[in-house]
Amino acid sequence: MRRTGASALTLTAAAWLSITACHHPAPPPSPPAVLQQLSGQSFFTCCNLHYDDRDISDANYWVGKILPAGTPVHAGEVTEDAISLAAGDLTLKLTREHGTSEESFDRYLAKVLVKDDPKPRIAAYPKAVRRAIEYGKVEIGMTREQVLISLGYPATDRTPSLQDREWTYWYNQRGDRYKVAFDEAGKVSGVIGRPAPTAEVKILNADAPATDSNKKSKKSKKHTQN
Repeated sequence: MRRTGASALTLTAAAWLSITACHHPAPPPSPPAVLQQLSGQSFFTCCNLHYDDRDISDANYWVGKILPAGTPVHAGEVTEDAISLAAGDLTLKLTREHGTSEESFDRYLAKVLVKDDPKPRIAAYPKAVRRAIEYGKVEIGMTREQVLISLGYPATDRTPSLQDREWTYWYNQRGDRYKVAFDEAGKVSGVIGRPAPTAEVKILNADAPATDSNKKSKKSKKHTQN
């Protein structure tokens, strides 16, 4: 049975990686009653969401200002393809335009609006990964989950499954696109196309936090060189 309403919003990024491994037939539209259940609820943003003026597109164009992952938001009016979100004194409108044939609106919202704050998980990442996420970038060596947090979810009309080896993103509203490529281990192996939000700095062991022994090793190496 498919989850609906607020209960679906507790799914983690890892769970969605598993769910989207298979392609599904076109879903029915979200029942109005299900969408209305979201109004008045509080959530966290799953990932970095970009907005221009006060509009957020589900394409999550990289240009624009960033609403950081883990930002508390309060849901206001909900329609069949848009939701109003209050983040402090800022009121934004998130509109769904892509992937409507692949997943219903409530299922899409369940990915981007979550009940569990992702910030503790982000804090456990290595410093280089945290820095990339802070600026909404993707670097070589990042995991799929880390890319989701930094860039948001790729639109399902271009990337039907999160198990795909390439994820397609939009850079801007002019149609400039780029692809994030993953290796067999599920880590970023490259970025295809320009412009793209990467400085091409290789991140090693991106899925494991730095240890004290690693830090001591670097200090010892520095002393040896001096």
